[in-house]
Amino acid sequence: MAQENADRRKLVEEKIRKAEAEALTSLASIRRAVKDFLIHEKGYGDEDIEVDAEFRVIVDNRETPVSVDYILNVRGRRFMIIKCSPGAVESRERHLVSFARVVDACQIPFAVVTDGVHARILDALKGKVIAEGLGSLPERRRAVEMIKTVEFRPYPAERMEKEKRILVAFESIKCTEESGE
Repeated sequence: MAQENADRRKLVEEKIRKAEAEALTSLASIRRAVKDFLIHEKGYGDEDIEVDAEFRVIVDNRETPVSVDYILNVRGRRFMIIKCSPGAVESRERHLVSFARVVDACQIPFAVVTDGVHARILDALKGKVIAEGLGSLPERRRAVEMIKTVEFRPYPAERMEKEKRILVAFESIKCTEESGE
């Protein structure tokens, strides 16, 4: 019986390792495809794209690192964050809205979550989906025009702590997000 349990545990551990490796491979492929799309289809340059941007969020005197796959910078402004995920893109929306609202001095106005095929573009200031599909991402020259009318403002101080807590909660379940569950 003990040997049977040990064998079963070994099988489960192997399946978990295999699933994790597949998810990481899938995520890496999605990230490459999205970056290529941004550069070759949408006209962004490497200098416009922050890769693996990491920030620190403090809640209850505890610092939590948070990161996003890409941040598009247009004319010196953080314009849009992009999160690549092999799972259901809809389930990542609230996480990204919180991220866009609290990580910088001013809110990052737009957030995108994509699996490399599907994408949901959000107005992070309002927390609403404004477009769907990778093709809906603005070309760089359109983004230059958009930043002229977008208001870059800090998130309201009285709501900041709650929004940080939401972000930290999502970050705590990041392992399931990255494995596509």
